[in-house]
Amino acid sequence: MENKRVNSSKLKSAFQKILPLVDDLADGLRVVLLISLALSLWIFIYCFQLHQVSLISSLVISGLTLLPSLILSRTWYALESLKDIPKIAEEIIEDVTDEVAQSWHSVKAGKKDALNFFGQAKKLFEIRTLLNSADDIIGQYFSIGPLVNPFYLFLSALSFLGLFFLFVVGMILGLLSVFL
Repeated sequence: MENKRVNSSKLKSAFQKILPLVDDLADGLRVVLLISLALSLWIFIYCFQLHQVSLISSLVISGLTLLPSLILSRTWYALESLKDIPKIAEEIIEDVTDEVAQSWHSVKAGKKDALNFFGQAKKLFEIRTLLNSADDIIGQYFSIGPLVNPFYLFLSALSFLGLFFLFVVGMILGLLSVFL
């Protein structure tokens, strides 16, 4: 029992070390996403209003400039979801620890429910309840999938490069519109 408490405390300390980094990264990524949305809007205005490109073409061009933002917004959502995992993991660890402690005390006290059908059925429903709470962790795992998937991380890095290119193009278009 003591070993489990040590492991959960190590888990909590690891989360406490990672959470400030995740929070800073999520905040920075949110700022980058807002700037990229503003730049996509600027490119739409530049194409449609200043150069009289058709509405459909302007929407397609600005839509294409939003693709890196969509990929990074999924990464941002994964980072925001990662902030909730320590709380959910702590709740599940507490539930499992309580159930194990109750089972241990009942075995030590000599209460054996091996032949008690209703007691065993009750335990099955308790296991189901624990697994349903573990479903929260599985849902969090799927929401943080982009942080684990190397292909998606590569796409995120390419999206950062694309947003840098978008920023440069937006600045050049801004200078052209001012001076021409």
